[in-house]
Amino acid sequence: MVSQSNGARTEIVEVARGVYARLHEGLTNAGIIVGDDGVLVIDSLRLPSFARDLRADVRKITDKPIRYVVDTHAHWDHAFGNEEFTDVTIVGHVNCRRELEELGEGWKQGVVARNIAWSEEMKTVRITPPTLTFDQRLELHFGGRRIDLVYLGRAHTSGDIFINLPDDGLLFTGDVAQDAGVPYMVDGYMADWIETDSRILDLPFDRFVSGHGPIGTRPAMEEARDFIAAFVTTAQAAHREGRPVPAGIEAVRVALEGRFGHWRGFAGLSAGVERVYREMTPKT
Repeated sequence: MVSQSNGARTEIVEVARGVYARLHEGLTNAGIIVGDDGVLVIDSLRLPSFARDLRADVRKITDKPIRYVVDTHAHWDHAFGNEEFTDVTIVGHVNCRRELEELGEGWKQGVVARNIAWSEEMKTVRITPPTLTFDQRLELHFGGRRIDLVYLGRAHTSGDIFINLPDDGLLFTGDVAQDAGVPYMVDGYMADWIETDSRILDLPFDRFVSGHGPIGTRPAMEEARDFIAAFVTTAQAAHREGRPVPAGIEAVRVALEGRFGHWRGFAGLSAGVERVYREMTPKT
């Protein structure tokens, strides 16, 4: 099923029986899981209007009511549509709720100040944190299907979770890992990210749906793990050698370009290197 939403191509792909990836080209993906008497949605997207379009797409698949929304993490482009789902249970990690409460208003004002396509509607957003939170693991039984919500440690944010459908060999990863795409690292926990990526591969899956980009395979996840490991260790080495940030960025670019230079977003490495440097700089 292919359509247009907010000016970009949207494709809904059935990745397992009753499980759909909603791929929004150049924007944020979502997931839709249809149970016996209801629907679980993964990520409410960036604005109320996007969430309403998502609701409309659910209606094209089924007339069953939406009962759960799961936030993969707190970032505004994944969770600022939550206000459109206050009639359902919104699920997220405890740190996802904390980040929305403590940082959400700052993210909102940052988008407003940038005067971009989303700024006017962003002024109206009511930040809506999850109403059901967990720490390490939450197991749902939904429509005869087991859904494991798993926290593996800090990475892209402090509250990233993975939605694993073990019987279907399927994983929803949020923004921690993409198929051939450089993740957003400005809020990342770079040293922890390496370990979190390694733990992902302990989960039972053959394919994954990330928050951005195409559906990936297990080998693509291994590539995502290798990218983060190489990125962080190279930037850390540059910092230990006393190189200034521009030289650190160049060192990372040179080290990774041969293997990863074709990835989406590869040109935007500077923010991640700066984040590694901040982590390694003693706080005064």
